[in-house]
Order: sequence, then structure tokens, then C-alpha cells
Amino acid sequence: MPPSLLEPVDSRASAAGPRHAETAAVSPAGLRITRVGRMHAPMLMALCAEHAAEAAFERRAYGPANGNVLELMEALFEPPLRAWAWLAERDGEAVGYASVTAGFSMLERAYYLNLESMFVRADARPSGAVAALLAQARRAAAELGCSNLRWQVPIGRAAAAQIELPGHPAAIGVVQYVFPTAAGVDAHG
Repeated sequence: MPPSLLEPVDSRASAAGPRHAETAAVSPAGLRITRVGRMHAPMLMALCAEHAAEAAFERRAYGPANGNVLELMEALFEPPLRAWAWLAERDGEAVGYASVTAGFSMLERAYYLNLESMFVRADARPSGAVAALLAQARRAAAELGCSNLRWQVPIGRAAAAQIELPGHPAAIGVVQYVFPTAAGVDAHG
């Protein structure tokens, strides 16, 4: 695996000094996709709050967000990394984000990357940001040697019916998109 995704962004240094972010090429639409570093945390949290407000109805089943960002910061920045996130920026302003987490499939006996969340501000749609963030997540899955990238999307914009089960779990209807990576195609022919 390439060290670039296995190390926190803020921990790497170059001859020119510390590297604070990784930035992909700027798209023709003027979008810049940047891997989230600690200095991006306030922007990421603001976008997460907007995302949560926009998706409040469909996220009811998950309960309220944990107000403590410690676990998020640990997952994104403390080895071993368990999550990765990118910002979509236009003219220096964050207009969206995507985050992924690693998973493992017992049936496939392989790691996959789960596109946990993706959000682009309403005033930045359509802009190519969703496609650029998705492309970045797919590149990360390939770089990490994952068999695929998985993205669960709520069907429609309505929460699934609540089912009375111990511990208040919820069943949510989703469509799961599975994007094979080169490692997944090679492994399965």
C-alpha cells in the first residue's frame, strides 16, 4: 500500500517543509479535491452539520450525532487510520466532502472501502463535485488494494419503517453500488 494514504496528512514532511494537504489536480470546472488534514476540521464539521440538517429525516433511525469529535479526529488522523475524507473546493471555499471507511467482507475474503458519506451544498449542484469526489474515493480504494468501493444510498429520501427490536436498531432500505477496483477485477477474473 502506498504510504500516502496510510499516514495522516499532517504528519508527512518534504524537503520544502511539512505537507499539510494533498490536492488533486484542479478540474475544468475549477474544483479542487483536497484530502482532509487537521487544519480542515472546522470546514469538514460545518459541511457535516449542513449534511445532517439536509438529511435529517432519512437519518432519524441513526439517532443524534455524537457531539464529541474525538473519535472522528482519531479515525482520520491517528494511526492506524480508519477513515479518510476529502473536501471539494471552488475558489478556496469548501462546497462538499466525501468520507470513506475500510471494511472487510467475509464472503469475498477481501477488504473494501465504504463510501460513508458524500455531500455537496445545494448551491454547488450540479458542479461536477459529486463526480470528482466519487472518483477520488475510487482512486483511494484502488490505492489501498481494496476489492471495491461500496456506497449505500437511501432509497428515495424517506426513512425505512421502524422495527421494534432490542437496542433500538433500525432497518434502512438502501441501494448498494459496488465499484470494482483493479485489485477486485484481477482477483475475480
